[in-house]
Amino acid sequence: MLYTGRLILVCLVAVVATWCRSSGASPSCSPDKLARYRVSVRTFWTRDRFPKHFPEWRPQAQWSKVIGRSHSKGYIMFREGSPASEGVRMFAKTGRSDKLDDGGGDEIILDTFTAPSALTGAARTQAQFFVDGNHSRVSLISRMIPSPDWFVGIDSFDLCVNGNWLDSITIEADPMDAGCDNGFTFTAPNWPTDPQGIIYRIKSNYPSHPASSFYYPQINRLPTIATFQFIKVKEYDQSLGGRGQASDPIVKIEENIVKVLNGDTDNDREVQLEMEQQRREQEYNNYKSVNESQLSVSNGTSANLVSNTNKDALMDSIMKSYHVRKHKKAHRKSKYRDCRVSDWSEWSGCSVSCGIGEMQRRRQIIKHPRGAGKQCPPLQETKWCGSAKDCPQDRFKW
Repeated sequence: MLYTGRLILVCLVAVVATWCRSSGASPSCSPDKLARYRVSVRTFWTRDRFPKHFPEWRPQAQWSKVIGRSHSKGYIMFREGSPASEGVRMFAKTGRSDKLDDGGGDEIILDTFTAPSALTGAARTQAQFFVDGNHSRVSLISRMIPSPDWFVGIDSFDLCVNGNWLDSITIEADPMDAGCDNGFTFTAPNWPTDPQGIIYRIKSNYPSHPASSFYYPQINRLPTIATFQFIKVKEYDQSLGGRGQASDPIVKIEENIVKVLNGDTDNDREVQLEMEQQRREQEYNNYKSVNESQLSVSNGTSANLVSNTNKDALMDSIMKSYHVRKHKKAHRKSKYRDCRVSDWSEWSGCSVSCGIGEMQRRRQIIKHPRGAGKQCPPLQETKWCGSAKDCPQDRFKW
């Protein structure tokens, strides 16, 4: 975990204490869990704290807009000890942010956010953004105005600790030098560093040049010039077995109950009707057997003819009954079948035009299950979509 600043307040004290002591990798947050955070940026660039060369006009001490990204581990906005990218270099020197690319698209960047600029050295500004289990880190940057190429920022701070989202945390930020301008004072002219240097932290005794606007050798460290407070606003959970999958359990359960009940009722009714028919046939055959026996006693020849005829008729009846029972048995077996579903439909459009929404796809039941047949799989899948990067600044109410 990397960040540019000092940790001063954590609501989850016990969890973060363990996290800070541990050097190993901590469990990540579930990719099905989404969290919305508010970042509150407070600046303290005042004459009382930083009297040396304090700029009061042309222009007065102020801050650019705050530009942030929530992202995966693979994204780097800036990194202390490394050269600044072209986008960071341009932003630190001129305030232009169009060169700050997203560095890989939606697979790496989840959300792009900005907070309004501050027209005074001591001010407060804020923004909101989303993170999820695959994009749990946040980076942001704000330029000091006026300055050669100085800024404050956070580098890849992970808001997920031991599988849980931090409730609240505040980080102190030190001024940073982008390493692309040789100026020592707030209002120094542009003297490009050639070759370009690395990004480094400005301290009370470094750079150790008496002309430096932040050179205060009589103190151990500079006063706090800015803080970044992250507050969890809300958590969202798809409550799914896996990423991007959803089911409609209420509908599925209701359909299954109806089908099972209907199947049992129809089956019981068929069994009762067949038993009743067999009972009647048995009674009729018994009645015929008694009459035939009486007839054979009174007239042997006729009895033999009738008996042979009745035997043939009885065999025909047995065979017919056998075929009927076989047909009914096969019909009963057809009550036990697996569910069959169609192919997935195309993904729907995103549910929102601004912010984090959902996309869905569905499939239909071709044949419902019967009896002990295999039940239907989920009929709907859902996955996250969208981003707040294109949202207007006033999309949230503070």
